Amino acid sequence: MKAAVISAPNTEVRIQERDRPSPSSSEVLISVHACGVCHGDLMLQQGQFPFARYPVVPGHEVAGVIEEVGKDVDKVQPGDRIGLSALFSSCGCCEQCLDSDEFLCSEMQFTGITQDGGYQQFMLAPAAYVAPLPDRLDFAEVAPLMCAGLTVFSGLRHAGFKPGHKVAVLGLGGLGHMGVLLARAMGGRVAVLSTSADKQDEARELGAERFINLKTERPSEVLRAWEGGADIILATPPAAGPMMAAFPGLALNGTMVVLGAPPDNIAVSPMELIMGRRRLMGSPAGSRKDLRDTLHLAATHGLRPRVIPMPLDEAEKALRKMHQGSIHGRAVLVMD
Repeated sequence: MKAAVISAPNTEVRIQERDRPSPSSSEVLISVHACGVCHGDLMLQQGQFPFARYPVVPGHEVAGVIEEVGKDVDKVQPGDRIGLSALFSSCGCCEQCLDSDEFLCSEMQFTGITQDGGYQQFMLAPAAYVAPLPDRLDFAEVAPLMCAGLTVFSGLRHAGFKPGHKVAVLGLGGLGHMGVLLARAMGGRVAVLSTSADKQDEARELGAERFINLKTERPSEVLRAWEGGADIILATPPAAGPMMAAFPGLALNGTMVVLGAPPDNIAVSPMELIMGRRRLMGSPAGSRKDLRDTLHLAATHGLRPRVIPMPLDEAEKALRKMHQGSIHGRAVLVMD
């Protein structure tokens, strides 16, 4: 089988020929049909995860079919359509795991970072951590939901989202466009903030009622004029400057959810925090329950992420284009 491998930080992705693995008693072998290309994969390539294991096969937006099951697996069977998120496994018995907060488990294993991920034709995964896929979504469309969609949904949930809330989506890349789709499906009102004026039409098509050009407008002022400010700001790009500029545009009791990981620290005014009872929180991906709820929401509302299919052999090209900012939508590797 083919596998795309990063051998060490700051090296190119190389295609290797490997033997097809066999599952242990509690594992499944997945025939990968599609795997989304996430900014986290680029961070892995650049050596930004101190806990990463190299060499490693990247990819944590996995969609495929179970090819084979271990002898103790009885909840899934060959032929099942399944997905796997960044949550490869967790300890299952700590306070976080028992409280459906598995992604905060200190022993969590990260798909495509500490364990080989989906940039390969076949992969192993613990049977307990795969999720059934809705029949209404094809593999390339569902792959981005496994991380981008899940991360946005979990962030909105933990920020206390309620129908009718005003959600400002900062950035309209892979995470941002999922933010617009999911917030609208959940009953939110959406504004998009972007440095790219040419994304205004796309934002409107996705359902945003407002578009704020970060190059020509002061985001905090425009957001405050939006009936008192945004209840939630989803900060998706890996850039601290726009986050700091937008933060004062939160409504009273509002929350900025940091989803993108900028290299610089985020500094906000203590008075803006205190006098508005505003919150600045980070949010990683999510639990198995969050993932199933994300998939159910997408299937119920017919959400279709904007994807750009690319063959596995072009994994390095996909990461390079992401680094250059020249991908509009979510690149998804599709297997031969």
